[in-house]
Amino acid sequence: MSTHRRLSGAVALGLSAVLTGAFAAPTFAAPAEAAAGAAVPAAPAVPAGEAAEGQSFHRLATLPAYENQLAADPEADPSAPTVAEISTVTADGNTVIHTDAEAGGIGFVDITDPENPQAAGFKATDGSPTSVYATEAFIIVVTDTSEDFTHPTGKVEFWDPETLELIHGVELKGQPDSIDVSPDGTTAMIAMENQRDEDREDVDGGLPQLPAGELAVIDLSAEDITALTAEAIQYTDLTGLAGLDTPEDPEPEYIKFSPDGTKAALTLQENNGVVILDAATGEVIDHFSAGAVSVEGIDTAEDGNLSLDGSITDAVREPDAIGWIGNDHVATANEGDWKGGSRGWTVFNADPESAEFGDVVWDAGNSFENLAHRYGQFPEHRAENKGAEPEGLTVETYGDTTYAFVGSERGNFVAVYNVDDPSNPVFTQLMPSTNGPEGLLAIPERNLMVVSSEEDDAEVGVRATVQVFELGDGPAAVPTLKSADATGPAATEGQPITWSALGALSAVPGEADKLYAAPDDFLSPSRIYTVDTTTADDGGPATIEAELALEHGYDIEGLWADADGTFWLAVEGTAITDGEVGSEGNRLVHVDAEGQELASVDLPAEVAAGLKGQGLEGVTGYGSGEDAVLYTAVQREAAGEDFARIGRFTVATGEWEWFGYSLESTDVEGDWIGLSEITAVDGDTLAVIERDKLNGPDAALKKVFTVEVPEAGAATGAAAEEVPVLEKTEAIDVLPQLQDLNGWTQEKLEGLAIAGNGNVYAATDNDGVEDATGETVFLNLGPAAEHFPTDPTDPTDPEPVVDFTDNQPGSVYYAPVRWMQAAGVTTGYTDGTYRKAAEITRGESVAFLQRYLAPDYTTDPADEDTPVFPDVPAGAPHFTPIAWAADDSDGANGAGPVSEGYADGTFRPGQDVTRAEFVTFLYRAADPEGFTAPEVSVFPDVPSSGSYYEAISWAAAEGLVNGYHGGEYRPYDPISRGEVAKVMHQYGVAQEG
Repeated sequence: MSTHRRLSGAVALGLSAVLTGAFAAPTFAAPAEAAAGAAVPAAPAVPAGEAAEGQSFHRLATLPAYENQLAADPEADPSAPTVAEISTVTADGNTVIHTDAEAGGIGFVDITDPENPQAAGFKATDGSPTSVYATEAFIIVVTDTSEDFTHPTGKVEFWDPETLELIHGVELKGQPDSIDVSPDGTTAMIAMENQRDEDREDVDGGLPQLPAGELAVIDLSAEDITALTAEAIQYTDLTGLAGLDTPEDPEPEYIKFSPDGTKAALTLQENNGVVILDAATGEVIDHFSAGAVSVEGIDTAEDGNLSLDGSITDAVREPDAIGWIGNDHVATANEGDWKGGSRGWTVFNADPESAEFGDVVWDAGNSFENLAHRYGQFPEHRAENKGAEPEGLTVETYGDTTYAFVGSERGNFVAVYNVDDPSNPVFTQLMPSTNGPEGLLAIPERNLMVVSSEEDDAEVGVRATVQVFELGDGPAAVPTLKSADATGPAATEGQPITWSALGALSAVPGEADKLYAAPDDFLSPSRIYTVDTTTADDGGPATIEAELALEHGYDIEGLWADADGTFWLAVEGTAITDGEVGSEGNRLVHVDAEGQELASVDLPAEVAAGLKGQGLEGVTGYGSGEDAVLYTAVQREAAGEDFARIGRFTVATGEWEWFGYSLESTDVEGDWIGLSEITAVDGDTLAVIERDKLNGPDAALKKVFTVEVPEAGAATGAAAEEVPVLEKTEAIDVLPQLQDLNGWTQEKLEGLAIAGNGNVYAATDNDGVEDATGETVFLNLGPAAEHFPTDPTDPTDPEPVVDFTDNQPGSVYYAPVRWMQAAGVTTGYTDGTYRKAAEITRGESVAFLQRYLAPDYTTDPADEDTPVFPDVPAGAPHFTPIAWAADDSDGANGAGPVSEGYADGTFRPGQDVTRAEFVTFLYRAADPEGFTAPEVSVFPDVPSSGSYYEAISWAAAEGLVNGYHGGEYRPYDPISRGEVAKVMHQYGVAQEG
């Protein structure tokens, strides 16, 4: 905090409206203490593996799979289905090849520059590719050519990695799934699944369904691969293995060679088995059942509640992918396919010579699912099935550290673990991905990790991609938000606060670094979360540290926290009470600190009638309690209108006023532009998010604009012809910051707030991980002062003198108002008026004073000596002038503070300032020397016992104020803007001589 002008009686004093409890009339009771339910507990210690230190895999780039189609054929339809499932890399580490079963071929991605991968084309294969592996000599692709389940067929193709031309193809005996090649490149093994028909009625989609699957072994050491024949391919019979579910139909799934090349591990998914094979002969060495596990503390109900009170009992693991940790242990991703799935992954002893062969060394239990919840990426729509569904897995050593990468097919992330000790994997980070991350490709020679994702649906904006990550120093830029451990009697150790679909933000009154956040109707009952932004200061994610469960479920699209401990919600038309869904219309809902509903305010019928499927998309305000004034945004144009609406609701009167907002246009088919958030910058400046409906590379508009709203009475009705359209100013283009995270650019930029520390924060809604990547982006956009500078349309902001349209020569206020302009106190309103008869708020009057008397006064919200009222947090309207008025440091103003606020600690900046309060503030700031109030009052309604008596007497003695015709002063009447101008003008001219 700094001061630049000491005030004294000799200094011209500007207008102030800082009310102190000493002369507040009438007396107001202090607000009740916030209920215990709203208390914010201390944040727990950062869980292991989430600390912002050491090395992380940093996301460098995301390339849509359809780009390969366009690279091969510029006329191709980019919306046509195309996927990136299993991937491999050429021997030089520069070209990634991925299978594309939808398009029927393999795609190529040049990663020579990993930060700027380039689509390098596409090659059609004979049949649908199921797996691919690149050696120095070949790109080997296995394809499914089956016409039905009972007659499975396939093919293995050999492509030249230099020319990308097909060299040779050989028929296989059945339908292949995965392929792996020995470390020395001499042997390929193919898991020949001959997959089951899940709709086959005679076995209810289960097993057995012949022909049985087997293992194919190909010798790659021949000089001329074109000499390879179908007869030369060796097949290993896998039937009859004891202890499996259906040994006559093994269902081989995933094959992987050990690092030393002596063994290979093969999963038999539906049979819940793992087979260890001799790498040289392809013969079975031994096998074991993956067993069953019971898991508690998981979400097993698709009820929109994210409750971790469910369990699965004796669930068979049914592993999909498998990887070696050293040469004696294997890790499996326990996806489940027929009867099971354990929602986690497991490490087994895989040494056939050991007495513990097949024993579980470590199991994830519920910890993998907990990660999905901790980072807001749990797929609630899959809770009753397989949850986050771990499917892909790979293990690789980078430098001296061995990592296991486990992909969540439905949660759209890859969890990374340090597995130097196979019996104690340590979670190190979560890598958000696009939908269905099945291909996990480690390239340790270049410190790279490539994730290919298989889900693709252009209609809903879900596209398959290839993503590149790089191991490097420091914490990764993503994820940007996580939750701490849950607390309370029902929480178990390590259980996270569950969250998702955040679409609303609000500052926390009185807290510098905290925000409130709320989800839409994805969750019921609704929650309000407390977010600690300080955990992101060193590059890690911000942390949800507490949650408040509300009484009902609402479609919350906006949130504003009142300094009295209550919350206002902007609800987009849907309420859920006792599990019943009802459309109660767009409305504002007021809830208390314990989440109980206090009041509901419907939109005016004439406004609501035209909204149809659109609704409220944010709420903000200033003031507190009955003095609060709220603003809310309507997402899109109502029927018959060419503007969106911003509504102003005055709590004390229950009156609505409406303003228009002109939206940008779009010519993209299926796109539309709308508002998605609103937040107050100051008493008459609002910031709104305006965005399109596009994501990924198509995203074009994700911006914050500001508008200036006139005083009450400027908008007179709800009819379209009565709604004044506000002028907007671009403040922040958020799109570049979303793109800088190098992921899939999110569509729903929906949360915006200015925290007490003065920074602007934004968040994206992840749609509950349904038809979306599920990644939540939480951004610190920087200081509000840099984005929302002094606004020339703010009536308290200084600008050059310009005659106001309502201040013409001849008026008693003409000279005072002109002086106010010249003194840099005001520039009036956007319509060119000054509005002399309008009342002035406490916040505005303080701004007048500070701008005239101490224009260079600054504040530092981080300074513990900065005066802060709970209803005027840093970044709030007129924060600096109010801090100045309360400042009692030497040289700040007069002999002491101009105001210390009310007895309850509030300032109430939106409340009108009275005639008594105004001159008292002026008197205190002037600190005149030697003045003694007369024994007899000048005004009959100003008793000498009153706390404001001395100030009013001084103002009268200085000729600054006069009484009314009856002689009264009327100390409790509001003072008008014209009267303020006269008082300041007379004082200023007198002092300036």
